[in-house]
Amino acid sequence: MPPIELDHIDTQVKFTSKSSLPSEAKHLFRTPPLLHEEYELFFVARGDITFLIEESAHLIEPGSLLVFNNQEVHKLHVRSDERFDRMRLLFDAGFARQFGSEGYDPLECFAARPKGEGNVIRLSREQRAEAISLFERMGQAAAGSGPEARLQKLAAFLEILVFANRAYRSQPEPGGGEELPERLAAVLRYIEGNLGGDLSLEAIGAACGTSVFHMSRLFKKYTGGTLHEHILYKRLSLAKRLLAEGWPPAEVGAICGFTSGAGFAAAFRRVVGTTPGAFAKSAGPPPRA
Repeated sequence: MPPIELDHIDTQVKFTSKSSLPSEAKHLFRTPPLLHEEYELFFVARGDITFLIEESAHLIEPGSLLVFNNQEVHKLHVRSDERFDRMRLLFDAGFARQFGSEGYDPLECFAARPKGEGNVIRLSREQRAEAISLFERMGQAAAGSGPEARLQKLAAFLEILVFANRAYRSQPEPGGGEELPERLAAVLRYIEGNLGGDLSLEAIGAACGTSVFHMSRLFKKYTGGTLHEHILYKRLSLAKRLLAEGWPPAEVGAICGFTSGAGFAAAFRRVVGTTPGAFAKSAGPPPRA
């Protein structure tokens, strides 16, 4: 195993711990969908929230641990003004992967499951206490400045990964999310199956037999967001997958329903943080002939 470089651990492993009253942090009510390149662990200590993950809405119980890889669109929806305490860990998957060994994958709970399934890990009382202790240790290590701080942060990070995988394996078979109204569920299924086509609200409404107003109101009620946002992030998620598989950036935009290359490049850069071409070079195999 090559030497472990810790000079950049503060950019490869990023930890935050926050406690907010939503009425005092109004941006929480307007949280956009997320589709970032890092893998994510999100621990909810307290709060009244749901997460829209791909096509399913999940009511999140306090003491739940959520896991997301870099292909999964997810959106937080704060449902009330109850205090919201959470801890979040974003990390570079390549950095974590080097700590795997024969028979053990440190990214198991992120990668060894179908997309959009098994994201919510409901912890037992004992597991909740352990999670809080581990995340608090990570917070202390992240705030440290001594010569040993980076090593302490690495140790805390690896302990959290081991814990997350163990908790994931202890779960029953992943279930579905919160039951959505059938009309809204049908709309989400239609979007998922037609990302390359016309997904104007009028076209969706006509295909699903519902009014634009009713469809938009239902989506806002259950997710706190807009269908336009959801469609954009779903298309970009598909684009990331195709680029990683080696599809030429010039073709990916059209496949994913963008009407111009410039529009695709601008949206991709705004959400992902880099251009489609740069992402393809860093994430995927050689382009297809």
